[in-house]
This record gives sequence, C-alpha cells and structure tokens, in this order.
Amino acid sequence: MPSTEQVKEQAHHVTEKIREHSPNQSQVIGLVTIITAILLLLTIGGLLLGGAAIVVTLVTPVLVFFSPILIPLATIFFLSTAGIVSAGGFGLAAYSASRWLYEYVKGRHPVGSDRVDAAKSRLVDTASHLKERASGYVHGVQESAQHAKDRTVDAATT
Repeated sequence: MPSTEQVKEQAHHVTEKIREHSPNQSQVIGLVTIITAILLLLTIGGLLLGGAAIVVTLVTPVLVFFSPILIPLATIFFLSTAGIVSAGGFGLAAYSASRWLYEYVKGRHPVGSDRVDAAKSRLVDTASHLKERASGYVHGVQESAQHAKDRTVDAATT
C-alpha cells in the first residue's frame, strides 16, 4: 500500500499534467467569443427566416391579386433594361473596335496587331502563290491551244 507521501506526490504529478494540458486564459476567452458569435448569428438567421416566412405569407395574396398588372410591367421593365444594357455593350464594342483600327492605321501597334500582320503576310503569300499557279495553268492552256491550232492547220494543209 502506498504511503501518504507517495499519494501526495502522485496527486501533485497528476495536477501538474492537467495544468500543462489545460487551455490558457486567452484560449478560453477565444472559445467563449466564438460560441457567442455563432449563437448570435444563429439567432439572427432564425429571426430573418421567420420574418421572411411572415412577409411571404402576407405578400402572396397581394401578388396574386395584382399579377395581371405586375407581370406585363415586369416583362416590359426586363426587356427595356436588357435592350439598354445590350445597346451599351454593342456601342462599347464598336468604340473599342474603331479605336483599335485607328491605332493600327496610325502605326501605334495596338494589342494583337502582330497577329493581324502575320495573317496579312500569309494572305499575301497565298495570293502570290495562287497567282503563280494560275499563270502556269494559263501558260499551259495557251500552249495546248497553240499545239491544237498547229495540228488543225497541219491537218487542213495535208
């Protein structure tokens, strides 16, 4: 059986272990603050949800009664807003395109002008290549026509 001194020593050792692993004062205050904030947010959320349910319950009959007026008005409002926003977007796109073209013509090298120049040089190269091929075909057709003409003349003279 352990002596009184041993029991006191073990109790002191256990108490020290508990103190080492127990949270300090700032951790306890932080935990209390977090729990309080969570409870406050849950309370506010519940009140908002209840208020929204009450508002929907009270407003639904009014909306049903006035829906023959409100739906066409909402449609007109939506279409008008969409038209104004899209017109503004198209106007901005036209301005941006004309500004880019102005900068390109002035030689200020706007963003993407190197790609346009590369495409232009490819088109010029392709056009010159097609011109050479067409010249070759025309020359070949002219030779064939001349050869056929010569054979016809030779056949007529013999």
